[in-house]
Amino acid sequence: MSRRTASVRGTSRAKVRASTTAPASSSFSKTSYQYPVTSDSPYRGWRPNLDREMWATLPQIRHRAMLSDARYIYAGNGSVAGAVRKKADYTIGWSWTPRYTGTNDYFRRIANNVIEGWCQTCDLRGPGYTWQTCLRLASMAIDRDGDCFAVLTTDPDSGGPRIAWLEAHRVGTPYEFTSYLGKMALVPSGPDTGGYEGRRVACGVIYDDNQRPLGYNVYPWQMLYGTIPPWHILPADSVIHVYDPEWHSQTRGIPSIARAILDWYDIGETVGAEKMGVKLNSKLTLIETNETGRREIGREALGAGKVPDTGRQDLQTQTLADGLIRYIKPTGKIETHESNRPGAAWQGFMEYLARGAFSGMDLPFEFAWDSSKIGGAGVRAMVGQVQRSVETRQRILHAAAMRMLLYAVSVYMRRGDIPFAADWYQWEFSAPAQFSVDLGRDSQNRREDFAMGLQSLTEILQEDGRDTRGHLQQRANDYLLAKEIADANGVPIEFIINPSSTWKDPAGDVAQAVADNQTNA
Repeated sequence: MSRRTASVRGTSRAKVRASTTAPASSSFSKTSYQYPVTSDSPYRGWRPNLDREMWATLPQIRHRAMLSDARYIYAGNGSVAGAVRKKADYTIGWSWTPRYTGTNDYFRRIANNVIEGWCQTCDLRGPGYTWQTCLRLASMAIDRDGDCFAVLTTDPDSGGPRIAWLEAHRVGTPYEFTSYLGKMALVPSGPDTGGYEGRRVACGVIYDDNQRPLGYNVYPWQMLYGTIPPWHILPADSVIHVYDPEWHSQTRGIPSIARAILDWYDIGETVGAEKMGVKLNSKLTLIETNETGRREIGREALGAGKVPDTGRQDLQTQTLADGLIRYIKPTGKIETHESNRPGAAWQGFMEYLARGAFSGMDLPFEFAWDSSKIGGAGVRAMVGQVQRSVETRQRILHAAAMRMLLYAVSVYMRRGDIPFAADWYQWEFSAPAQFSVDLGRDSQNRREDFAMGLQSLTEILQEDGRDTRGHLQQRANDYLLAKEIADANGVPIEFIINPSSTWKDPAGDVAQAVADNQTNA
């Protein structure tokens, strides 16, 4: 690096910003750089300095503030909460059932049954938190909290494999860890930090020199506000960090809500003010103008209450049931009050803010807020955007889910619940149905693609969230059952499998044949 470059980069930003007040004829205006965006301008506001690692630009105190804001918006904004939940529903649904795809049939019969039972009790908290429920909560955590953590553990009673989930606030850097300006905090020496002393830690994640996670500092769930709780470190090989990375140097996940936190606050405050205006306008029922600007004698016959003394002679109001009568001068007439709130401009502005906010959540505005204004090509474009967003989320969760599944299979094999197989690690998940607004049209397209050989049966079944092996096995079971019933009643199997076919009973009366068979039986 040249001395001139070092000098420029060493100049404090405060000094550079101060130069923005210079007149146009000064040397400031004559300075040129290769990219105009790198030049300061008196017509441009302050810009932050973000040319550092993520752990430096997003320290723990700011990360926890962002987490709190995102949770607050999720809890108080129905549109945001609905969008997060809908995305999780389309991402997980009732699918994600593990199925062994190897060649060992003996292993398949036992392993599929054992893992099917594990999916009902995989969470350390016990029944109610099924496999699909945990994955759905993980998807919601990515949008609301930025990340979550799956701890690979065992049941203290049975010894079976279990997953203990940690929410984002449970992982952090204790205040007693040493840190200094421009450097990561360091793990101190002590009885609870064995093997990690002197390692760098950012937002609770302990790294080696290659920025690979070594461990996670975890707070207990009994944390109280304003106290420094005890903590312990979990090794990285027993923790799965579930998040959607956006930077190579990223230490923690960023809530998708966080990209538009200020917009969501503005939307909430603006809607609150507009609601108050609508309420006030709704209460104002009549406006009477007269020479005095005060209530006339005999107005009590309308059932109105006493006129409050406001201290102003030109403005008085009177309560009438749920409405108000306002008195003003100078002409004498009575007219109804008409309100035009909320106006069209206000609604358009709210839509503008919401559209950008939902875009930050990687969701179309029409999917999360209002789809009444689109049709045709717009609907298809919206469906494509939602499906791509859902598939991205599925890829993130697939890696974490596969690691949890293989952990469970390995534990069961060590215990002897599942026999060993050379390809024990070959598993797949049933995929949820794709997002669609026209199921009939999509089904017709799939049938045509299948007839032309453009799609296989497996591809079609995966789009509907079904397993190929399970589907074919069920078809075989249905055929055997139909054959059994057909033979018992003396009718051809075609009549049971396809009653709408052109097949005709040679005797001419199938119903009578079935009735006779049942009578004889």
